[in-house]
Amino acid sequence: MRKKRLAILTNMLTPYRLAAYRRLGEAFDTRILHGGTEANRSWKLDVPEDLQTEKVWTWQLIRKKKTGVAGVSDTNYVHLNLGLLWSLPRFRPDVIVTHEMGIRTVIALVYGKLMRVPVWVWWGGTVHSERNVSQGRRRLRRWMVRHVRRWISYGATTTEYLETIGARREQILQIQNCVPQETFTEEPSGQKAWFADRPRPVLLSVGQFIQRKGLDKLVDACGRAKARGAEFSLVLVGKGPEEEALRRLAQESGLEHFEILPNQSQQALNAMYRAADAFVFPTLEDVWGLVVNEALWAGLPVLCSQYAGCARELLPEASVFDPLREESFDAAMEQALRGELPRPDHARLLTWQQVGDLLVESLESGRPVR
Repeated sequence: MRKKRLAILTNMLTPYRLAAYRRLGEAFDTRILHGGTEANRSWKLDVPEDLQTEKVWTWQLIRKKKTGVAGVSDTNYVHLNLGLLWSLPRFRPDVIVTHEMGIRTVIALVYGKLMRVPVWVWWGGTVHSERNVSQGRRRLRRWMVRHVRRWISYGATTTEYLETIGARREQILQIQNCVPQETFTEEPSGQKAWFADRPRPVLLSVGQFIQRKGLDKLVDACGRAKARGAEFSLVLVGKGPEEEALRRLAQESGLEHFEILPNQSQQALNAMYRAADAFVFPTLEDVWGLVVNEALWAGLPVLCSQYAGCARELLPEASVFDPLREESFDAAMEQALRGELPRPDHARLLTWQQVGDLLVESLESGRPVR
């Protein structure tokens, strides 16, 4: 008996999804229809052999968008995957999973209606991240809620948002954004001894250097801690347009032990997480925050902004703070510098195998399993 054909429609191939996709590739004849890589990404991908990928003709728009924080904007990449109009009929899927609430999903829903194919919308967003979406998007989402019968949410905060726009809880498969945890639970080999010559404690943050990530708030908070007499090191890993501004701010804040490192492989990040004393994620808006998963799997205590979608699901209240309130950030920093952050609780994390099994069981049965 042939496997059912599964079409996954997405902006681009991403490394953190490949593990769960691998599980889908075992159960289905899976083809990923994508629009190519965005200009701000530099991922290296090792696509499993049992996954087919196809780059469809895509018109990519780049625009500024409002975030959930006043005065902070972000770059938004809109993918108009019009090539799906040809690729879907050629592949003839039995099931469709689409990764957004825009034109790509409209195409999937129309195709699904005409061909009687179930369509699952796999989406992430929170009440905070979606507070400033345009009226046009609000109207489109209201239309989608009337026609989408199967949702896949990033986690509890996405489920909460979907319910606010009218999706019913029984229609939603709530999974969890996940990473290939084996990369971060295994002892690193062949890696340098990171931070051996740096004053302790070492605070680490990883991500894009853009306004939305709140790294300027982190540097400011470290400057205030330094002024109170604290000794520590701050290491930022990543790249982006805010890099020079962050260097200047660190100098103005009097941070003597401050360093910026370029993007690293996941193996190198594993070694960094294990060598640091605390991970700080000061984002002003993130629908999840996968670097938090990585740090937790590696055993590193995490201090996380309340504006990350993962915060309340993966971390205890004592590890969550408000980066927009100095008193909240300062109190959290004191806790981190004293080594008093709660230890990682792996029981809060789903493995990629668990996520993959939930997806397979739901797609095969045609309904969310939890």
